[in-house]
Amino acid sequence: MSEIIREKIADGVYFNFIPDNRFKTIRITASLFLPITKETASANALAASLITRSCKAYPDFTSLAKKLDELYGAALYSTVRKLGEIQELRFTVSGIDDKYALDSVKISKELTELLCSALFEPNIQENAFLGSEFAGERRQLIEELDSEFNEKRLYAVKRCTEIMCENEPFSVNRTGTKESLLDTTSEQAYKAWTNAIESAKIELYMLGNTEPQNALNAFKQVFDGKNRSIGLSTTLVTKADEVKRVTERQEVTQSKLVMGFRTPYAEPYTDVAVVKLMCAVLGGTPSSKLFMNVREKMSLCYYCAARYNPNKGIIIIDSGVENANIEKTETAILEQLKSMQAGDITDEEIDAAKLALKNAYITSLDSLASIENFYLSQTFNRETLTPEESAEKIMAVTKEQIIEAAKAVSLDTIYVLTSNEQ
Repeated sequence: MSEIIREKIADGVYFNFIPDNRFKTIRITASLFLPITKETASANALAASLITRSCKAYPDFTSLAKKLDELYGAALYSTVRKLGEIQELRFTVSGIDDKYALDSVKISKELTELLCSALFEPNIQENAFLGSEFAGERRQLIEELDSEFNEKRLYAVKRCTEIMCENEPFSVNRTGTKESLLDTTSEQAYKAWTNAIESAKIELYMLGNTEPQNALNAFKQVFDGKNRSIGLSTTLVTKADEVKRVTERQEVTQSKLVMGFRTPYAEPYTDVAVVKLMCAVLGGTPSSKLFMNVREKMSLCYYCAARYNPNKGIIIIDSGVENANIEKTETAILEQLKSMQAGDITDEEIDAAKLALKNAYITSLDSLASIENFYLSQTFNRETLTPEESAEKIMAVTKEQIIEAAKAVSLDTIYVLTSNEQ
């Protein structure tokens, strides 16, 4: 895979081309980045869902689906993500490469025009999205939130994060709350969309074994004269002042223990390779300290894993435990962290973590979607690295650096979700 080719086409708008001759498909994406707030998260998410349902040229889902079928089964869809304290509205169209189309049809040109039509000519009546489409998309987003509540591991991690970052934008869910979704109207969703398209930082991506000029020209045309000034950032809290403890009770068969930690390491403030490796040694792989000791040797929990968020600088350790083992598991987790801070790390543990992370970086090259995700995740980093360069950084980290990073970790929040039985 070649390195990324990047060009600024307007203020706050960049076109990125990643040539790759291993695939028979192409992928074109527009990612809009906005500050995430309680007031706007749901409206933005609803707008993103509606944008890929229909547009002025294809005013209902049936006609849009027919057009996608004519383009050899192309796909058009949106996703909503959170990158630190920034909400990402991502719109993707994908299809076969031009060389595989009959009659010299330029699929890349058709796909770009379809994406631009969806973004800039949405299906609107009286400054609002269509009522029937709006109701359907809102219902689907609410169902997604309900499914998160029913998946207790996901719910517990979410609740710990909300408590830990209570007064920070990071506590806001990527699609807002069920209440805010219900309160949002189709007029408000369309207003949110007009604000997004006029003010968001935008990253455009094209990937595949194709010629990017048609897409580049189309994007230059639609963004011509649309200047924007965006300030986007994520607050870094380097150390916890006190430990918050919250216990909630529900009808659960397995208790959840989630512990949130602060670190002074986050992009774009500092390099994060050391903390990524430190977290992997602690609890990011099947050979990590938490897995081998707390789960396997001590048999205190069903699972125990550590995850690091490089954009916010926080580490979340979550585990599934029996009620009787909650306190023992908490103590054991903290003991494993303390042992790392004291330098109790073997070369075998470091090597295994390095190889696991290196493999994760290299396998990100296995599909156009994972390549795109890899680069978009670095949108607000100080520098953009290839997967190979990221792997090299990890492999260069020393044991001394890992110990130093572990010493900087401080416990912020302990959240327990347990059964109603005392």
